[in-house]
Amino acid sequence: AVHFPSGAVRRLEALEAQIVMGNGGTTDFAGGAYLCSQGLGEHTGSLWHVDASLSVGTRVGPPEGLVLNSLNDVVLHRASGRLLFTDPAYGIEVQGFRTTFHASKAVWGVPADPEKAAHAASWAMLNECHDQPNGVLLSPDARVAYVTDVWSGKWHNNPDVQLRNAAGAGGEQSRIHAFDVVHDAAQGTVALANARTFVDLREEPKPAEGYPDGIKCDEHGNVYAGCGGGVRVYAPSGHFLGRIAVKGGVANLCFGGDDGRTLLMLNETKAFTMRMKVRGALE
Repeated sequence: AVHFPSGAVRRLEALEAQIVMGNGGTTDFAGGAYLCSQGLGEHTGSLWHVDASLSVGTRVGPPEGLVLNSLNDVVLHRASGRLLFTDPAYGIEVQGFRTTFHASKAVWGVPADPEKAAHAASWAMLNECHDQPNGVLLSPDARVAYVTDVWSGKWHNNPDVQLRNAAGAGGEQSRIHAFDVVHDAAQGTVALANARTFVDLREEPKPAEGYPDGIKCDEHGNVYAGCGGGVRVYAPSGHFLGRIAVKGGVANLCFGGDDGRTLLMLNETKAFTMRMKVRGALE
């Protein structure tokens, strides 16, 4: 765990054996977090909750019998108490650290409460129109969900496994999808509707460097996407507002600090912080 803006580092040794091949995470709004485990070998990817002390990890799921791929990112829909997470197949198709898989590369919805999530019927596949769903984000009003979709046929390293790709085996995707979030308060469920392309980085007037990875929103609903050249910022309309150039690119990012105006940006080797004039969407 890294505290910022101080930069103090704390190794969470008690959690390392549980949350195998950890990836994206999100706040539980109570000092703790929900984290993605990508799994390893035959062991499925999974979701975990970490308490505010950052020392106790509780497995949220999946329930017995459900094998997932390589969970990448997660966000909490507070009104319903459900988590939305992405489940690409990088672990078996590209990086080779998984031997089991789910046939769909999808966005899922599941109760954040581990007791409720223990029931298989509570797990819902919300959308599977992606080549490799990656980062996931809710707008500040939780009415829109954004999902980055990242794929290149050049990455496919497992000839024995070829899951469905909308772009085709040799095609590429470098885009961000948007969905309307449909919350059924009576049933306590969430669905995604009206799928659309928010941004296709391949079609921008000045082609973007790399692919969109992690994404976050500021208080005005602007979308910040980590890419090969840094962070690209888009208005809720999809209009490109500008870029924060970062050498080595940005894989993931988040807002934080005492006032929510510090942007933390991570790539493969370094972490950067930048003071912003706007707050992150942290409420």
